[in-house]
This record gives sequence, C-alpha cells and structure tokens, in this order.
Amino acid sequence: MAAPLSGGVRYAGPADVLWTLTGITGQNVRGGIAVAADMAGTPRAPQLTGVVRATSLRYENETYGTALTNIALQGRFTQARLEIESLSGRAGRGSVTGRGTIGLGDGFPMALTARFAEAQLARSDALGATVSGDLAITNSRAEGARITGTLRLPEARYEVIRQGQAEVAELTGVRRKRPPGAPDEAEGNTAATPAFNWQLDIAVRTDNQLYVSGMGLEAEFSSDLRVRGTARAPEVVGEMRVVRGTYSFAGRRFTLADNGVIRFNGGREVNPQLAISASTSVEGVSATVTIAGRARNPDVSFSSTPALPQDEVLSRLLFGGPVTSLSPTQAIQLAAALNSLRGAGGGLNPLGKLRSATGLSRLRILGADKAAGRGTALAAGQYISNNIYVEIITDARGFTATQLEISLSRALSLLSSTGSFGGSNAALRYSRDY
Repeated sequence: MAAPLSGGVRYAGPADVLWTLTGITGQNVRGGIAVAADMAGTPRAPQLTGVVRATSLRYENETYGTALTNIALQGRFTQARLEIESLSGRAGRGSVTGRGTIGLGDGFPMALTARFAEAQLARSDALGATVSGDLAITNSRAEGARITGTLRLPEARYEVIRQGQAEVAELTGVRRKRPPGAPDEAEGNTAATPAFNWQLDIAVRTDNQLYVSGMGLEAEFSSDLRVRGTARAPEVVGEMRVVRGTYSFAGRRFTLADNGVIRFNGGREVNPQLAISASTSVEGVSATVTIAGRARNPDVSFSSTPALPQDEVLSRLLFGGPVTSLSPTQAIQLAAALNSLRGAGGGLNPLGKLRSATGLSRLRILGADKAAGRGTALAAGQYISNNIYVEIITDARGFTATQLEISLSRALSLLSSTGSFGGSNAALRYSRDY
C-alpha cells in the first residue's frame, strides 16, 4: 500500500461497462462516458489528474421506476479528490442538479449537494412521487457519513398492498447441504457490509396531494415526516393528516373525517398508528367506521347514531335490516365482507389507469344522492394551484355540480358548490387540532 504508483487510464465508451464494476443490481446507467486520468502517489494515498465527462447518460431504477435522462456530467481529478463541477439531468418534467467533491484517499471524505426541482423520482404501479428540495451528502472522520436535507412532495401516490400478497412465502425448517470442505455459515462466512452506514436526517413535507389508495381507501393526505436512523435501518417519525377522501366497504362508500391522522413513531419496522374515521347514512342511521391500531394489524369498529350494537350496524350497512332478518346466504355474504377488511384491492384498477392517462389529481365514482337529485356519478378533480382544488361531478341523467376549495391558511378554507339541480352555496371551514 506504500509502494509508488504510476500509470494512467483512458476510456471512452458505454457507461454500463463501468457500472457493472460497482456490483449494484436493479439499477442501470447507460450512454457514453469519457475518463482520462494519470496516476501518482501510492495506493494508500493516490493522486490523480484528469477529467471525466458525459453528455447524455440515462439512469434507471427498476424497483421504483425512476428514470433520469439527458444526464450531463463534468468532473475533474485534482490530486486526491474528484471534483464534480456540474451534474444535471431530467426526471420526468422536472430536473436534478448536483455538485461537490469526493476524496480518493483514506476514508473517502466527501461533500456533495443535490437539488431536485419537481423531479419525478418514483413511477411504478404502486408508488409515484414528484420531489423538490435539497440534500447534502457528506462523509468525514468527525461526523461520519450523513445524508441531510428537506424534501417537499408536490405530488405523491402510494397504493396499499396487503403484506402477504407482496411477499413470497419463506419455507421454514429447510437446511442447505454444504459441499465438502465448504466453511460453515456459523464460522463467520457472512456477506460483506457496505463501506458507509449513512446517518439520515431528512425532512419530508407535503401540504396536500399525497394520495393513498388500496384496501378500500381512496384518500388525500398532507404530511410532516422526518426520516432518521441509518440507511440500513431507517426510522420514520411524524404524521400524515387527512385532507379528503373516501373508504369503501361492502359496496358502500364512507366519507373520511378531515381530522384523521396516521402517526409514525420511529422504530426499525414501519408500522404507523392509525386514527381514521369515516361516516355514511343508511336507512335512517348515521354509521361511522373507525380504523385504529397499527397499520399491519388494524382494528376496525362500527358505531352509529342512534346507538346500535356493532353487528346491527354492519347488518344495516350490508342488507338494510337487522341481524335477525338475515338469510343463510346473507350470513355468508356478511362473513365475506368481514374478510374483505383484511384483504387488498390488487388486480385490475381501471379508474387508476384512466386517472393516470388523463393526468387528473383524483378520479372516483360516487353513489346516488336522492337529496341532491344525483344518480351514480363520476367525480374528476384537479389542483389549479397548490391551494386551489376544483372538482366536477356528473351522472348519466344530466346532473352536474362543480365544487371549489380554496385554502386561505392551514386552518381556514373557502368552500363553494354549484349544481344543476341544487343551486349554489358557499361556506367557510375552520379546523384546528388541540
């Protein structure tokens, strides 16, 4: 490690050839890149002089559907460090830029900054996210390896999938036969660990337009979260609050109360605390479903006004009558409905595909409302700006309504509704948690 080092490297060709040397799977870098550097010093303290340049790289992440295009990189090797003079690329309709230094000597000290401007960093069937903000990536002997910053999500989407459907079952009691002479796993033959265990301190905030769907939930949230811990064991702290939404159960649609909250309390396992309620009216009874407990094992309960036992509430929701009037077939349907509380949506999602194709913020189906003169209707909503949301509702019988919501502050909103049959109205809503 202390022997003199001399020589050089010249490479001009596909970037994926160099990327394979990193051993990182599930991610790809493609395009042309040029590297020219002369070496001096020692292997322990190398000194390089040269340049690295690229003008049209493409980065892909198969897990999250991330695609960065038109990546331009210009860097310079100066003695014992690589100076990234400029790095830029497109991420959907947004952009990513960065710059900084990476030390090549002992400990690999670094100081990098990255800026995201409406960058689409996730684009898969289950997760989509647009990000704005800044990150600082540093490594030093004094503070260790750290990733810090503040990110804002102008829009994010997440589809809830039941854990059991997303995982392959692991067989227990299986032993792998070792070839003759192979070391036992108990003798310390473990996989190599990463060079850095990054410390995380990242704030993630959304004023609205954080959409969560699946398992009957179709809701919009705001969030104030912080990601802490390490890259190998991240911890999420903070909360998500309901802006608007619905919860479907057994063919009936409940309206979410806007005081619902999902709290993340840290820990190596992301399993937030739920406190969400939704209500609907059926056969003269106002029914409320409350979702509490932990996300991995939620506790769903029913209540009503006037007060009825839970089984009575559920029976009226499903069949419009008391439990004593259920037929054997209806009893089977009741059992299936209870089982759906533990199931997941999954499968074909035509409304989700249509919403994605049209670029709308929300697209949903509403049940009939005799009081408003509305049949089963389609509702399409879009954010005009961060604080102005407009939704149009229409059915097959000519009913049309336009709803407008203007957020004047975090607690005060102006609501306006105009319908073809019900006239117009406006209201102020003040909401604050104590």
